Amino acid sequence: MLNIGNLNLDIDFDYRIIREENNDIDLFIDINYRSLDIDTDSNGFFNSRVQFPYVRSLILRINKESNIMTVHLMRDIDLFSAFANFEVNYDNCVINIKNEFEKVRMFKS
Repeated sequence: MLNIGNLNLDIDFDYRIIREENNDIDLFIDINYRSLDIDTDSNGFFNSRVQFPYVRSLILRINKESNIMTVHLMRDIDLFSAFANFEVNYDNCVINIKNEFEKVRMFKS
């Protein structure tokens, strides 16, 4: 379990900090061109999940004083290759990024 500020992260992948300034941290997570399934917990807008195929890596932009992080999905190793991003509220939960071999599953618990 990795703890950064208010974030509890359970992750199956290696990561590295690529930027750290004041209370902001960017984590780089290489998922090696797998599909990323994001479980939406049947929140009413999506029925079950959103899938992004062929994702090289994730960048998690975290503020240690907040409960919201921005997740950037990268198509390549280049930091300017983001093709999607979204915010996640991680208040009172654990964010899980799990290797399911043919895909990666991201969910709250």
